Formats: sequence, C-alpha cells, structure tokens
Amino acid sequence: MIVFIVVPKNSGLKKYKDLALSYLNNENSRILEVRGEDVPYWIELLRGKNAIGLTGEDLYREYILENWETKLQIIKRITWEDNYALFGKPMLCLIGPKNKKLESMPKYLTVCISSKYKNIAKRYLNLLESKGYTFKKIYVKGCVELTCSEGIADLVVDIVYSGSSLKKYGLKIFDKIMGSDFLIIGGKNEKNKRE
Repeated sequence: MIVFIVVPKNSGLKKYKDLALSYLNNENSRILEVRGEDVPYWIELLRGKNAIGLTGEDLYREYILENWETKLQIIKRITWEDNYALFGKPMLCLIGPKNKKLESMPKYLTVCISSKYKNIAKRYLNLLESKGYTFKKIYVKGCVELTCSEGIADLVVDIVYSGSSLKKYGLKIFDKIMGSDFLIIGGKNEKNKRE
C-alpha cells in the first residue's frame, strides 16, 4: 500500500523534514510537497488513503481551531532546537514598536495578523479584550511587520524566528503566544499503525 507523505515546500525545514522522514518507513511512499499551512488540509483531502503529514505545530494548531471535528492528531513531536532562532524555535508573538509598552498604549488598537494565524490570534486577543482592549483586526499574507513600522497597525501577530525583522522595522516582542515544534500528523488509524 502506498503511503502519502505530505511535506512543506520550505527548504529551510530540511533538517526537520529529514528527521521526521527517518522516523517513518519510506518504502512504498510518495512525497507530496505543499505549503506548510496546507499540510493538514491535504491529509484530510487524502482521507481514506494512508497519509501522513509533516508541519509546524503552529500551523497544526491553527488548523485544529478551525476544524475542531477533525480526526487528525499528533503522531510524533520533533523538538525544534536551533541556536539561530531567538527562542530556539519559531515563536508566535505579539509585536509592537520598540519604544512603547502595551500597558501605555491606547485601549483601542489596530493589530495586523499574519493570515495563517487568524484563529490562534483571535483566541489570544480575546484574552487581552477581557482586560479592556478593543482591536481592529487586519490580515495580510506577508510583510506583517511593515504594517506596524508604516503606521498602518499599532501591533502585529506573527512568527519570530531570528529576530532580524524586529530590528529592521524597529519593533520588539510584547508577548510570546506559542512556540512551535515540528510535527508528524495523521489520522487515528495512522498513529496506531506506527506504534
């Protein structure tokens, strides 16, 4: 039986893809490369076939929040360890101007959110709204930090890796929302077959 292994196209993930693939039995497998945020969707599209996916925990959690009835689950977690990463791994963060603090900002703010994290961001911002903040939310697919540096947004929610974009745009991290490891995901039947 052919096993479909759905992997992110991102070449920067080679180390983690290789680690994940070494865990899996690659005989009779077919590798499908898609965008990282699309991996869970592809596993669902291949329902009824033996399919496994490799993706970041952040993207998996985002998928779960939007598709809470899914049968997908984590088969194996591969701890992300990278000295180049500011926090040793990708970290979804609330980001703002480096010369400000959230507490000193107005209670009505515009926040620009990387569109691939809209559900995680919504849950996080709901916590801040319970503390009296109100947010106008805008979503973009790239250059999220630019919206803050150009005065379009007061805050942004995006992944921080090395921190170079923070320096480039004069920003700092106000809060860490979630860290992300690398995951092997699949349906319940795939997990049982691997154990």
